[in-house]
Amino acid sequence: MPTSTQSIREIVTQHPSSAKVFHRFDIDLCLQADLSLEGACLELQLSVDQVLENLADSEAKEPGGSAIDAATLPLARLIQHIVRVHHHCVRQELPRLAEMASKVATTRGDRAPELAKVAQLIEQLRSEMYAHIQKEEQVLFPFISQMDQESIIAYPPTHACFRSVSHPIFMMEQDHESADHIVAELIRLTNHFEPPSWACATHVALFAGLRDFEADLRRYVHLENDVLFPRAIQLETELRARS
Repeated sequence: MPTSTQSIREIVTQHPSSAKVFHRFDIDLCLQADLSLEGACLELQLSVDQVLENLADSEAKEPGGSAIDAATLPLARLIQHIVRVHHHCVRQELPRLAEMASKVATTRGDRAPELAKVAQLIEQLRSEMYAHIQKEEQVLFPFISQMDQESIIAYPPTHACFRSVSHPIFMMEQDHESADHIVAELIRLTNHFEPPSWACATHVALFAGLRDFEADLRRYVHLENDVLFPRAIQLETELRARS
């Protein structure tokens, strides 16, 4: 458990998840790296106890959230889970990672020129994933939810801009492949998200955040490619057979 006398650098090195907490409290991982937690809180007029409590909560949380039975969950509920957990992760984590990557590329790029490419790839990933989740939330997911909740109504829904759910699903799977290629290149450039011995606190936090995001992305893609999408295609086939 972190203590108030440890430096920000020490806490982040020993507990990488603490970077998210420090970000919420506007504690700068570079400028305040050598301050004790107590000293950083004094500078920002923060409650040390409140920050420590948040650090403890962050450490106690299981990565990825609670397990769900995706195979039996109603499609509308599965979609809600994907949006609440995985789309939220995209919106919350990629801007944070992009900001840290830009900072590290600027301050440490002389020792590790590949950091500029890392920052570029994270920005590309953010742009592509934002477009991806918007297409899902505005087009594909409402279509699947309507099939799931109104299956006795004449099919297909009149507002649909495609003839089969397989068409947007194919596009979403292409997006997944593109994201996978970007992450594979990030893994190569960062030596599997392993920071060098000379890395600063922001550098350590960036690589830890990328590791966590990559794990969440794998769960996200699995839920869609292997569970949601096949079930949606099967449901559409059944509805067409009835009509």
